[in-house]
Amino acid sequence: MKRGNISSRATNTKPEALIIRARINGGKPEPIRVLRSTKDPELGEVFRGVPTRFKTNLFQKTLRVESISEEKGINIFHCTTDVTWR
Repeated sequence: MKRGNISSRATNTKPEALIIRARINGGKPEPIRVLRSTKDPELGEVFRGVPTRFKTNLFQKTLRVESISEEKGINIFHCTTDVTWR
């Protein structure tokens, strides 16, 4: 049997996932769900993300932001999976 107040469990909702448009290793821009972050990544920052076409975090990648551009009013993050260089 679970213990605790039922009303307190109902209020613990997950925050909205942060979704950015990223061009990984020079490919086409695609939506990426940023994991463990509530703000957009900055230039040179390393973050973990998973493409939204996957419904699970099983295919998450570690990405580094190389540059940021704007296409049609939307920020596009140019990322690489090579995070060894800092």
